[in-house]
Amino acid sequence: MDSATNVNGATRIRDFIANEVSDWDDEVIAFARFKAFSGQRCDWEPTFLFWKHLIIKIATHFRLLLIRPSQVKNDWFNRRGLTPLCLDNVLSLMYNEGDITRTVDLADPTSGRFSQLVWRVSSLITRSPTPDIMAEQCVIVTAMLKDKAAEVVRHLSESHWNSSCIVTMKKFHDICERIVKNRISMIRIDKYICNSIY
Repeated sequence: MDSATNVNGATRIRDFIANEVSDWDDEVIAFARFKAFSGQRCDWEPTFLFWKHLIIKIATHFRLLLIRPSQVKNDWFNRRGLTPLCLDNVLSLMYNEGDITRTVDLADPTSGRFSQLVWRVSSLITRSPTPDIMAEQCVIVTAMLKDKAAEVVRHLSESHWNSSCIVTMKKFHDICERIVKNRISMIRIDKYICNSIY
């Protein structure tokens, strides 16, 4: 995506936020929302839920399967040069709760079943502490991933497929690509569906 597209997209997203969040321009409320998290979870949970739901709502509205954490922080929620101090924590918590996932967390569907099994077991045993989500190039919005996967499955079911039919990987890729219209996103959906099957 070029910088002109990023600026236009960020402007559309900020306009959407202004329409969705009635008190977005209220300085007192903005100050409270933009603070870093401190204290116990019960102290900052409402703020976390506000940001989490807003990020998911934006991704759903604009059909964004992949989001850039740096863009979320620096472009989407930039208010006159100020960005929310808590967004690093929000994105990390969203990762821990399964609302977003890293692209490397999905197994490669073209590898054999044994390789996928080894990958799954090793990822369960050696799950690293929360990674630095802000350092990730892109993360996947799980709600959108499930939505796109459901579209692929719906397309297959409407094509008069039954349990005895075999779908080749080429046919499967073609269906995914038609629905997603983005090669990188198609691979992510492909991985998600194959991980769900095995």
